[in-house]
Amino acid sequence: MRGVVSYLFIISICLSAGAQVYHTCPLHGHEQPGYENPLYDRWLSAYDIKFYDLYLSVSNKSTKINGVATILVEPVREMDTVVLELQDALDVTKVGLSDESISPVFDYRDDYEHTGDAIYIPLDKTRPEGERFYVSIEYAGEAGQNRGFFAGITTATDPDYGFDVTYTLSEPHNARDWFPVKQVLEDKIDSAWIKINCDNHLMAASNGVLVEVEEGEKNTHTFKWRTRYPMAYYLLSFAVADYRDYSFKAALSKEGDSVLVQNYIYNSDDALTDWKEGILETGPMISVFSRLLMDYPFAGEKYGHAMAPMGGGMEHQTMTTINDFGFYLVAHELAHQWFGNYITCGNWQDIWINEGFASYMEYVAAQQLRGQEAADSWMSHAISIALGETSGSVFVPEDKVEDKYRLFDYGLSYKKGAILLHMIRYRLGDDDLFFRVLRTYLDKFGYGHATGEEFRGILESESGVDFSCFFDQWYYGEGFPRFSVFWVQQGDSLNIRSEQTSTSPVITPFFETPFDIEIRFTDGQMERMQLMQDEQVEEFGIVVEGLVQDVIFDPDNKLLKTASVIHQIPFDKFYIFGPNPVTDELYIRFKNTSHIDEILITSMNGKEVLRHSDAENPVMMNLSTLADGPYLLVLYDADRTYMERIVKVSSN
Repeated sequence: MRGVVSYLFIISICLSAGAQVYHTCPLHGHEQPGYENPLYDRWLSAYDIKFYDLYLSVSNKSTKINGVATILVEPVREMDTVVLELQDALDVTKVGLSDESISPVFDYRDDYEHTGDAIYIPLDKTRPEGERFYVSIEYAGEAGQNRGFFAGITTATDPDYGFDVTYTLSEPHNARDWFPVKQVLEDKIDSAWIKINCDNHLMAASNGVLVEVEEGEKNTHTFKWRTRYPMAYYLLSFAVADYRDYSFKAALSKEGDSVLVQNYIYNSDDALTDWKEGILETGPMISVFSRLLMDYPFAGEKYGHAMAPMGGGMEHQTMTTINDFGFYLVAHELAHQWFGNYITCGNWQDIWINEGFASYMEYVAAQQLRGQEAADSWMSHAISIALGETSGSVFVPEDKVEDKYRLFDYGLSYKKGAILLHMIRYRLGDDDLFFRVLRTYLDKFGYGHATGEEFRGILESESGVDFSCFFDQWYYGEGFPRFSVFWVQQGDSLNIRSEQTSTSPVITPFFETPFDIEIRFTDGQMERMQLMQDEQVEEFGIVVEGLVQDVIFDPDNKLLKTASVIHQIPFDKFYIFGPNPVTDELYIRFKNTSHIDEILITSMNGKEVLRHSDAENPVMMNLSTLADGPYLLVLYDADRTYMERIVKVSSN
């Protein structure tokens, strides 16, 4: 899911993560209980959901709903009561039970109880492990009791095109707003029919394949969608509006293989004109992600979009609900089909598995389709947002799991989560290895769920690198490092001192991390190298050839950090200059001043050949017009005068 900064909606409210245990290296494992549904231990843990047949009668102008949910249940232990969640505002009018059969025959009963947003249904007999049975629930009412971005069901009018839309958004805990549900991440729905009845001038989008549009009575028709892929409860969805279907095929990784991209956009020429380019860009994105990761995981059905005025997007499996078709929004929601849908976070504390990974694939999409400059711009923006989170961990603390705004904190779960993957890619130093890690992860946990620790296990087994400290500091820890880097050149030795502090010194006082530096010389040459910060203060001595003009810290923006680089002049000097001999350009720098009063170059007998007054500090003087030979360099600063002998040589 993405509520976007540049699309008017910001879901980050920069909340503090509260008290946490300070984690130190090496990592010894972390408790990850995640969100615990209060009904789970006694009731919801007794069975698995195997199949839904969901029939809904809805409108695009209200959240009133009439529904029938037929659910195939399989006990995992003996049970005498089945419990499902459904908000109390919806009236349950009929409840039935049936043994599993091709044509279920329901025994309707009135001994159920609907209270506390849950339905308690006594069974006709104690059901043993493995004995499947059907539950049928008829219900009706005004479903839209919750308001705001996280409402389970919403009706709204698009402000740009004027279309009325009713759409669902169940993540994280609001599926019960519109259908009877077991809200447990580990129990994916095996398959489903979703049948949406609406006025016949409307269209209804949902998961899977559109099998049939059946004409009904009173100017209505029913869209019948069928999906056979496992699906987390919060990904089941619908959207109803006056749509038109704009569809095409997208290539997968193998020549000749493709998937349908089915888009339900507002029935408006303006909407198609405005967004056609963005819609079509979905095709190359699917191809790129299929090549780098694995083929689109629901290729047997479709990928699609349904427009809705929601201020962002929600990655409903095979049919994203989306506000518009901006490049990064489309990339983010598409990436969720791999990270979030194919693999779902094993608990809400590990929402990084969904949002951090999908956010990083925005960077990958830009890198592959728009070039490195666009990707660098995306990363710079992401870092600028993440730097606003001076505390708080990517891993969601247990006491914050029911706070949806903390779960979907834009700076932590999204941007810092993406940057963690970027730093992992940098540490591996091998793109083939990085994407192999992702592919292995997808292959092992596909159609299921996984945690951050399980990703770390794959990362370490594939790379042979211990990432325990990295996760301890960056995933479970808080904040980010601040670097102060001091450098000074003395002869052919470049001395660098790196001092690190943390924005969260109590929780995470130190970040063990490699970093790149770029050494820039006055003759235009550059040299790059990687250094390692193992302690809060590190000193490095580097042999160089030529005069160093500048040292750039983390030139490619691979790290989440702030850094100041300070050029120190040797303590026994007021200035530095060079190179000497000089070919074309002479570099001069004074201590603690913004300008140099005057610079004079004379022949050895004192004849002036070049003068520069009120020069910026530092300054680069062009000496290319001077003849080869020795000269005097005279520097005037305040009431002091300095003189040096320099030699001009040809660049040939």
